[in-house]
Amino acid sequence: MIIIFIYKENFFYDYVLNNSVEQINKAISDNKELNYYTVKAPKKNGVRVLNCIRNNTTLYHLQSSLKNNFLNKIPIAEPVYGFVKERSYSNFLAPHIWENNQERFYLRLDIKDFFGSINADSLKEVLKYYFKADDKASREMVEILIEIISLNDALPQGAVTSPVVSNIVFRQLDLRIQKYCKKLNVTYSRYADDLLFSSTNNRIHKSFFTKMISAILKSRNFKINASKTKYSITEISLNGFVVGSNIRISRGKLRDLKRVLFIYHDKKPNRINDFLYLLNSNDFNGRSKVNGNYFLNNSTFAPTKS
Repeated sequence: MIIIFIYKENFFYDYVLNNSVEQINKAISDNKELNYYTVKAPKKNGVRVLNCIRNNTTLYHLQSSLKNNFLNKIPIAEPVYGFVKERSYSNFLAPHIWENNQERFYLRLDIKDFFGSINADSLKEVLKYYFKADDKASREMVEILIEIISLNDALPQGAVTSPVVSNIVFRQLDLRIQKYCKKLNVTYSRYADDLLFSSTNNRIHKSFFTKMISAILKSRNFKINASKTKYSITEISLNGFVVGSNIRISRGKLRDLKRVLFIYHDKKPNRINDFLYLLNSNDFNGRSKVNGNYFLNNSTFAPTKS
């Protein structure tokens, strides 16, 4: 991959952002928060509040240009599978399948408030490396870039640029974790805030291993969500998938999928709301309820002003 470095201001404004300095400054200074709307997305044991960029704003187009013309050209670490083109959750699990029929030990670590932990200081520390103009010009361009991609001094989980930026910020940590794991004969992969480790030895189940990973993460202001740490032997179940001697759909997820198909073919609902009513009248062991329902219409997440 060819890395683009920014040597001149006109290249940054005219090519990368494809906008005039005046328009850019207006977009990032005029009540920037109004460019976003909040969405409540379901998650286990509650909802996740997202700040999503409105696609009819200048800020949205600035983020899109920045992503396509610059950020996508910055390399990320090899063990990363989340927010990467042509890589899936199944690809994230694949490195942890048994080899030579040897059972493995598994460890899943979850990062607490992944996007919110990436603040302006972290962004500046990482992104300044790619600006090679004189000190004053580089500093100004980095500050403008950060203004474009951040909201309330953090990375909003709904901006065009947030996924790719998170992988760029995390790159150094991925490389450090990968190097440490290689010494211990441990396989490592990451999907956004999910870190998965496996090995034919039980070192990853020892406290020293998690402490080292935690120390590496803290160097960039990330913290492990201890309540989601998961240890397993032989195979591990994550988000409806099981990895071990192979990768398969978990029994709970498969049972729920069969139930959805059965209800549809049995009742033959004509409208989506009728189908949702039928689904929510049943029990689904592999899903969590949001506002008392397993399945929600898109209108449940209608955008509201930030």
